[in-house]
Amino acid sequence: MDTATFKTVNELIGVIHRYMRRFFESQMKKYDITPPQFEVLMTLWNEDGIVLSELGRRLSRDGPTITGIIDRMEKKKLVIRKRSMRDRRVIQVYLTPHAWEIKENLMSMQMDAGKDITNNFTQEDITALNTMLRRILSNIEEKILPRIDNGT
Repeated sequence: MDTATFKTVNELIGVIHRYMRRFFESQMKKYDITPPQFEVLMTLWNEDGIVLSELGRRLSRDGPTITGIIDRMEKKKLVIRKRSMRDRRVIQVYLTPHAWEIKENLMSMQMDAGKDITNNFTQEDITALNTMLRRILSNIEEKILPRIDNGT
């Protein structure tokens, strides 16, 4: 890929990310939820009771950052922390009934946004986009993340 094409693709990804983030932030304000808190909710809706350190790893957040997010979510009565019965050193994070109650509305908002941004796509377009995005993610996991982890 030539430099000009890469720059255009990179700029487009950045603009799309900023617009979608702004949209989701505005929608989540109705529920007093931030984007990082929404990421936690989405993870826990799929796997409630996950270990706090694993949650941080999956969301690419360090220990103090994920702890702060969970602290704020506890104050909002979205999650609770419990010590593992098997190992008291391990802390698991669980959703509250309130977090389960808002799931449908938040997921519906996300699905509606997805439909809006792909409304003029064919099924083949969506399949191709999904394939390309997965390839980008795979390249990031193989080539970029190791450099971050190694500090290079």
